Amino acid sequence: MYEDKAPESAWKHSWWRRSAHRLWRTTRETGDQGEEPLGLWLTDDTVVIARFDRVQAYRVTTGAPQWTWRPPGRQVVVLMSADTEDGVGVVLHYDDGQRDVKHVGLTSLAVATGEVVRHREQDADLLGQLRSEVAIGGGLIATAREFWTERPVVCALDVGTGKVRWKHELTDPRVEGATVLSARPFVASLKMRGARDRPRLFVLGDDGTKGVGLALPDGYTRFGSRVAMVGDVLAVQLEPAEEAERDKGVRLGAYSVSSGRFLWKWYDKGGYWVTPLAHRGWLLVVHRSGGRLSVLDPATGRLVARRTLRGGAYDPFLGASGDLIAVGCRPTELNRRLRVFRWR
Repeated sequence: MYEDKAPESAWKHSWWRRSAHRLWRTTRETGDQGEEPLGLWLTDDTVVIARFDRVQAYRVTTGAPQWTWRPPGRQVVVLMSADTEDGVGVVLHYDDGQRDVKHVGLTSLAVATGEVVRHREQDADLLGQLRSEVAIGGGLIATAREFWTERPVVCALDVGTGKVRWKHELTDPRVEGATVLSARPFVASLKMRGARDRPRLFVLGDDGTKGVGLALPDGYTRFGSRVAMVGDVLAVQLEPAEEAERDKGVRLGAYSVSSGRFLWKWYDKGGYWVTPLAHRGWLLVVHRSGGRLSVLDPATGRLVARRTLRGGAYDPFLGASGDLIAVGCRPTELNRRLRVFRWR
């Protein structure tokens, strides 16, 4: 998207709107809560969506079905990796009807064909709460666990072997729990014990060292669940504490990971979700209920380019590959689950 780095003057007129070219969209479906997509993988040829009962691929240019993989027996898909490596993505699955889950399955799928590249069983005790304390990405399974003890830890396992890559003890006694937002970079939202304590983000380097805590700015109540990192800059949604401020638009905030310093905030009036994604050195942000995509300079938050995305999305999530954009969302009566665009 470097070819579209527009001058400042291009954004001074509110009437200036250019639509990304929509290649296709899925039919309107409402579904139930169990049908909610877990995320997506996108390449130049294939877009993949995971749901609790299947992983489904489509040809990226036409939407034609490519392949479907289903978890064995009564197992369900719970997580999918945030990215793919060498054309392979990973899904975590297990029988959620069991009272005590001993093992979970980790299956690596070739994005182009759906072929099972690797499958292994993982000891569930090493993973904490599977739906909130685990994230997969960058070849790692990141976890947060042992908060019932005096030595809670966060750690990263090799996704292929289960071997512990690193472990980091959380020594602050005020930390009550953690929700892992990203595996690589490792980012967790920390819940604090005191009534006056507010959530914090905790970021670690690839080797589990050089941890930095990021404070929630004044006037905000919590962090969003999706983050994006470009170089030293980490972007995350910030929810204003006051309802009147939320009505003006949910903010995107940016931090310097090396210093912990808050750098800038950005918002578009009337937006209830902002979903950031790092792509080609920029921050892509889907907002206005999934109907607009903005490109920001990560260093300053300056608006570089913008496209409208025909259609809408409830709580959208985003994938990008080259000049292709895929936007998924939770199903509602008004929104389709998946739309694919070409930037130009």
